[in-house]
Amino acid sequence: MAKMTISLPDDLADYVARRVASGRYDSADAFLTELIVKDQDDRKLDDEELRDILRKAEESGVGERRIPDILLDTKAKLRDTYL
Repeated sequence: MAKMTISLPDDLADYVARRVASGRYDSADAFLTELIVKDQDDRKLDDEELRDILRKAEESGVGERRIPDILLDTKAKLRDTYL
């Protein structure tokens, strides 16, 4: 097993210590290992989702909408969502 030394800001180090003290983790190593494994799983899902979206887009064929129209629609949706 490889050994790695990291430095954390005090507030993050305190957080890790609290998570270990909660009893769920045996050590800071166990907590950080779980975070890294979850991150790997999340990235796999993201990659798989992106591949699926791209596959569906390729299968859908060439659209009839023009790029300026797509941009206008997208900007309107963003305005509606965030304003």
